[in-house]
Amino acid sequence: MRSIWKHKSSLFVGLIIGILLGAGGLIFISPPPGSGVQGTITTAGSSTVYPLSQIWATEFNVVFPGLTVNPSTGGSGLGQSLVGQALIDIGASSSYPEQDYIDDNPDIEILPVSADALGVVINEAVNGSSFKLDCDMVVAIFQRNVTTWADFSTVFGVTVQETGPIHVFVRSDASGTTATFAKWLETADENINSNGAEYEWYLGHEEALSFPAGINAVDGNPGVASGVAGDQTAIGYVGLAFLGDLVVADLYNPGNDEWVTPSVANAVKAIPTNLTAPGQNIMNSGIEGAYPIARLLFYLINRNHLSENTITYVSWCLVQGQKFVSVVGYVPINGTAAQSYSLNIMSALSPSP
Repeated sequence: MRSIWKHKSSLFVGLIIGILLGAGGLIFISPPPGSGVQGTITTAGSSTVYPLSQIWATEFNVVFPGLTVNPSTGGSGLGQSLVGQALIDIGASSSYPEQDYIDDNPDIEILPVSADALGVVINEAVNGSSFKLDCDMVVAIFQRNVTTWADFSTVFGVTVQETGPIHVFVRSDASGTTATFAKWLETADENINSNGAEYEWYLGHEEALSFPAGINAVDGNPGVASGVAGDQTAIGYVGLAFLGDLVVADLYNPGNDEWVTPSVANAVKAIPTNLTAPGQNIMNSGIEGAYPIARLLFYLINRNHLSENTITYVSWCLVQGQKFVSVVGYVPINGTAAQSYSLNIMSALSPSP
């Protein structure tokens, strides 16, 4: 494997990071033998990104045994806040930060590190292993416009085995998953139902939403998945890595006029060949086969609180770390415009004084 070695600073003598950028270029990041690099890297934030950070922490320590990565959760909002205050090294976020945050934190770099898709999950007792939903249907359920499966069947002209109350499970914590899901629900006007059942999402797209009464708010993706699994009339939303054995709905993508199943392959199709900004929308992509609720996952780093160790770790995640992404059910971005964007940012960074 070819490598180009770039000396970043004298903070850690002998620590060298090699990055080769360009179409078809090979990239290799490794410490030189006997470098003796030591330190701890702290991360916090999105529960969606947390399993990825865990496996990266483990595998990174194999290559850099003197460096320890300590990932923790708390939600995307917490990760964004803590890295903005320079209280942690890396904030993990499953949604692109709001403009107010970006304006208030001009020294934060927002780096795509992986991709993901959100799935709408249903208990098997509702309709067996088959379910299809368009955005209007999902809005009607999660906004409590329809509250029983019998009403759902009548309004949308479909057949569902269950007729009882719809038990909806959502996130109680500040969650990028919720924000991303709600942003997709705001696209309901792009969907045209043949039976005229049209709905509009009125609850916004914050990371913590005030859902209507009667909805079950639980902690984290695992809480939603567990709630749906244990309730025979339940429905909820989770990240791709948390689908488990639950029934997963095929969703209608008005961008390509297809019903698409959430999967790694279908999510990566939504990443455009030219990513001009990390917050670029990849929902309802017109690309053939693209899943409609695809998103990028992010690491946030603070240029005023940036160590050589953090640069090394994030660079490793973007290169060697991509081979571990699918192990925990997420979407690798190696070879995509999202990876190129982040590597270009990383190649220009230096440790803060």
